[in-house]
This record gives sequence, C-alpha cells and structure tokens, in this order.
Amino acid sequence: MPASGRLLAAVLMVLAAAPAAAGERLLVATASNFKPAMEELLALFSAHHADADVGAVYASTGKLAAQIRAGAPYDLFCAADMDSPRALIAEGFAVAPVREYARGRLALWSTMTDAGLLTLEDLADPRFSRIAIAQPRHAPYGMRAREALRASGIWPQVESRLVYGENIGQTAQFVRSGNAQIGLIALSQVLDPDFAGDGRYTLVPDILHAPLAQGQVLTRHGAGKPLAQSFARWLHGEQAQAVIARHGYGAAPLATTVTEPTRTLLSRADWIALGLTLRLAGVVTLLLLGLATPLAWWLARTRSRWAWPVSALVALPLVLPPTVLGFYLLVALGADGPLGRLTESLGLGLLPFTFPGLVVASLVYSLPFVVQPLRAAFESVGDDVLEEAAALGAGAVDRFFTIALPLARRGIAAGGILGFVHTIGEFGVVLMIGGSIPGSTRVVSVQIYDHVEAFDYAQAHGLAAILLALSFCALLLLYALNPRLRSV
Repeated sequence: MPASGRLLAAVLMVLAAAPAAAGERLLVATASNFKPAMEELLALFSAHHADADVGAVYASTGKLAAQIRAGAPYDLFCAADMDSPRALIAEGFAVAPVREYARGRLALWSTMTDAGLLTLEDLADPRFSRIAIAQPRHAPYGMRAREALRASGIWPQVESRLVYGENIGQTAQFVRSGNAQIGLIALSQVLDPDFAGDGRYTLVPDILHAPLAQGQVLTRHGAGKPLAQSFARWLHGEQAQAVIARHGYGAAPLATTVTEPTRTLLSRADWIALGLTLRLAGVVTLLLLGLATPLAWWLARTRSRWAWPVSALVALPLVLPPTVLGFYLLVALGADGPLGRLTESLGLGLLPFTFPGLVVASLVYSLPFVVQPLRAAFESVGDDVLEEAAALGAGAVDRFFTIALPLARRGIAAGGILGFVHTIGEFGVVLMIGGSIPGSTRVVSVQIYDHVEAFDYAQAHGLAAILLALSFCALLLLYALNPRLRSV
C-alpha cells in the first residue's frame, strides 16, 4: 500500500477510536412527533441504567428508515406508523416483531380562532383560507388528516385551501406562525409544554380515520443488545405507558396541568454537540492545512496544463449546493461506492453516520476556503528571492520551508481561520453524511435545527449566539492578521 494510503488509514483509525461512553450504548431512532415523550422516557430509563449511554435521533419516519437502510447505527426504531418497521423487517434491516408502543390522536388546532368550539365540518367555511396538514404522501398524520376530511364530506371544499408541511412539526409551525389559520396536528404537540397558552384545540373523532398506530422494532444493529431489548420491553410497562398517555397518545387526558420545565441556557446535549463541533473543526483544520499547503504551492508555481482543471475541481464546493455534494459523498462512501469498498478493505468499515465520515465530508467541503488564501499568499512570494536562494545552493525543499512558508504565514493563518469557521457552520453536507447521532455526528448546526423544529427557540438562541460570537471573533482575528482586508 502506498505511504499516502497508509497515512489515510492511520488517520481514519485514530478518528474512529474516539472516546466512547463507558457503558453499553442505546440509540433510538424516533419519529419527530414523539420527541417530547421520548425525552422524558429516556430520562426515566437512564435513572435505572446509570452506566449506559442512552440517546435518541429525531426525524421523519421516512428519513429514519432510509438512514437505517444506509447503515445508521440505530438500535431501536420508534416510527410514526406500522408499515415502515414492517418494510424494514421484510428487507432484512430489522427483526420481527413490530409492536405498537403508542397510538396517536389528531387535533384541530388554531392560534387565531377558538378551535375548541369547532368541528371538522366547520372547515368548509371560506374564512379558513389556509388549512395546514402534513404531506399525505409520506407523513402518517397527513394520511389520517386526509382520511378524516374525506369522511367528514368536506374534502372537495377544502382541498384547494390546504397547505402541506413536510412533517407534522412543520405543519404545527405553519399554524403557530400564522401562515395557516388552522391545522390538523398531533395531540401530543398541543400538550407539549412549549405550546402552553398557544391556541385552542378540539380532538378529531378517531372513527373518521384509520388508527394512528405507532410501531417499534429492533434493528439488525440492536437485535443482539440486551440494553435495546430491555428498553423495548420497558416501553410497554405501566410507568412508560403512563408517560406516553400524558403526552397525548391513546385516550386524551381528562385534565392536564402543563408546567414549564426548569431549563438552563444550554442543555447537556447542547454542550456535547458544541464539543463535537469544535473537535471536528480542529481535526479538519489541521488536516486541511497539511493537504492544502502543498496543493496551493503547486497551483501557485506550476505552469502545467492541469492547473486550471485542478483549480476548478478544488473550487467546486464554493458553487455546488451542499445537498448535491452530500449526496455524491454518501453514494461514494456507501457500501456500493468505491470509497466505501476501500474503507471496508482497510478494515475501517463504512464511514457514513460516523465521526470519520464527517471529517472526510468536511475536508472536501472546506478545502477551497483553505487553498485559495494559501495560493494567493504563495503567489505573492517573489521569484527573485527564491532564485537568489537557489543561486546560493538552497534546494527546492529548503527554499519552500525556509523562505516560502515564513513569507506566506499570514495567508496560512487566514486559511486556517476560514477552514475552522466554515467547518463549524456546515449543515447540509454533515446532515446527509452524518445524520444526527448524539455524541457522534450531531453537530451544533444540526442541534439548532432540531431545536427550531421542536419550537425550542430559547435553546436555539443560546447555541446560535455562541456560533455568532465565534464567527465574529474569528473575523476580527482575520482582519488583524491581514491589514489589507480592513479596507474591504
């Protein structure tokens, strides 16, 4: 194996060996609508398993199922329907049986009118010009909302006035923000403490639609884990079911007193995401400086006909949508991709949904932000000083390290700062390659996105303010190192 290949393998092995929790780990892939209930359930379960590292990833059922198919290391899948877990069993990605752990309820909710006095038939009134439901094509709550509207006989009158959220969380956001006057959302969302005092609701009779049964299944990754099996059983116990009922699943509570939980500015999960982000940015910046410095030197000094194609390839992430780059990296690093086969042959396993995978993706995405300032700095090094050193007997390597590097130090520092800050702010690429696994791939930008989806704006503000301060300080340092930028 070439020396460069051995170096890459060594770096990835070190990254893969990042510190892990001392006890057994449990990672639950959970439908977005069940997030408030799952967080309380995990806290209760963790109290009896102090040595275990217990966490959850929240997304739409379809997205989580796709990640499981792609090799995400989830142990238990708590979906918003029964069909998605059954499909994973049929495809060999999960093990039977599928068990119903909760049954959702639809609620008609509004912040602009008293929905508690309305029925579904009242939606035929033209004054409700924008009615929000989740997208029926892939969201179980959207399917059931459509069924209820059809069963009520008002579908033809309301179909042209519907606005569709990509998931039930976005649907609630449409209503809460006033972009829709009323909506059909999950009862669990209405009972969430974050919604306390916002609007009124009425339950949709469950005879109008098929049951909103939510199924759980052990994935192939978690089937042999005692902790995952224990949690799956515990979900059906009296304590867990009481929590699930209190969050609006099954029969609606007769009386619910909602109290706002005590919160700190940043939660433990926020600090973990922040630490992971800084670690990722530090590793990527060091690797980028090592890779970009010789590349920038070659681009600055070469007269090769390959210089322009290589320059264009390096700069491609500047203009390419992050989702496009993330998609092709996911394909290349996957089980059927060339890089995925290479990492498996090196004994490193597959990189998607791992910290080393984030490092590889970030290297590609942030490369031009380091190469370009380094190249400009090297181009500013005059030929005369290098020629004089050569005349005095200095070799090419000696001239590079003793003359070019010291003269380009400001550009190297600028490249390092830009690479570090850009890595901290990545979202699309890291989400596609890493998903949102706590402690492994859930970086700050993804954590902020999760907070916003859950309407947890206070936590989102805290993290966003930290990123804003970091970015501002980095720019101050950049301007201090490069006085010429101050006139820009």
